[in-house]
Amino acid sequence: MCDTIVALGSIVKGGLTLFGKNSDREPDEAQNIRIIPRKKHSHTDIVKCTYITIPQVSETARVLLCQPFWMFGAEMGGNEHGVVIGNEAIFTKEKPAKKGLTGMDLVRLALERSHTARQALEVIIKLLEKYDQGGNCGYRFKLHYMNSFIIADKKEAYVLETVKRWWAWKKINDVWSISNVISLQQDYDECSEGLIKNAVNKGYCKSQNDFNFRKCYSDKFMTWAANGIIREKRSRELLEKNKNKFTVKHFINILRDHGNKPQWTPHKGPGGTLCLHAADSLLRRTQTVCSLVASIGKENNFYYTTGASNPCFSPYFPVFYYNTEVPKEYKEGSAYYNQNSYWWESEYYHRKALKYFYSALMEVQPVIGNYEEEMIAGIENANGDINQDMIDRYFVQARGIVRNWGAGLDKLPPMQLSWYYRYYWRKYNRRNKIF
Repeated sequence: MCDTIVALGSIVKGGLTLFGKNSDREPDEAQNIRIIPRKKHSHTDIVKCTYITIPQVSETARVLLCQPFWMFGAEMGGNEHGVVIGNEAIFTKEKPAKKGLTGMDLVRLALERSHTARQALEVIIKLLEKYDQGGNCGYRFKLHYMNSFIIADKKEAYVLETVKRWWAWKKINDVWSISNVISLQQDYDECSEGLIKNAVNKGYCKSQNDFNFRKCYSDKFMTWAANGIIREKRSRELLEKNKNKFTVKHFINILRDHGNKPQWTPHKGPGGTLCLHAADSLLRRTQTVCSLVASIGKENNFYYTTGASNPCFSPYFPVFYYNTEVPKEYKEGSAYYNQNSYWWESEYYHRKALKYFYSALMEVQPVIGNYEEEMIAGIENANGDINQDMIDRYFVQARGIVRNWGAGLDKLPPMQLSWYYRYYWRKYNRRNKIF
């Protein structure tokens, strides 16, 4: 499951747009940071998406993708024009097509084909209406769902929510968040005709005046199981709390949130946290596997990612500036543990930390906090003069924090964990050959 947040310049210092997303997927589903260069294409070129093939456009933008290793699309990302997009799974009474564009396909295609948030909104709608959405979006578990999006640039932001080929959108005034629940009710600005017509025909509502997107279309059980309403409420509480004083660090802290329960640990719960931790095979079988925060302005765009799971344990590092690539030492991950992959190396220490969770958190967070304050100031005070050496240096620092912390975990006092929790993680560790 996932959470996406946005705050616009009207309430952000410096008139910036701030965007953040936690990508929550299966615990062993490595997510890679990729930069795809701008490219011109022939009129005969095609795009092989996750399940279907569509015609290519004449030119695609340079894009940053946070991409599950096995698919074409991306959970979140940005492009060279300062457009940022994140998507969420939403569960509805209507079921997706067996094959179509996935929500992740739509994120990547819109980033590649747009210069503004409004244009990205229109790209997704046109693709959706033409090709439909569908296909299995799970990795080892089968998971089919519809999609919700936050789309933003330096001037404006939109929330777009979809069912099959139908859609509704709203222009965001100041802040918004989406989770695994339909967020629009009767407050949309525009919707497709078929959305309401289908709801009336199937008895979800009596008339157009009676139409409420969330109430009419939500699958109650799956929405409850995903804790979408709980996480939406929590993200909005935190957004309201920090209104008019937002910084990048505020957004990072929101994505690290475990709620207001002191000494929270994943093996006890509760489970509906923004920084999500897997704990069982039924109700909490996903975790945050990557996080992205972006600061979009008139002059400069800044992007920060964990490139790893569990943002509570993972330092953010900078990525995707003019003429820069991913950090030189960054290596992608795939299906099985590989000590050279940054995602899997971090995951090795994260899983080791589970039996020391609260102590491990208290040990590493001050170190991460000091590094991030220095890193963010260094990047944002560089007046846009950010080079590959800076990207590489901050990544090395972030990786060093993870390694130093991980090496000292065995010195911490262990917790008593239930047999089931230990069995659950032992199963994954054997499958991925991580221990």
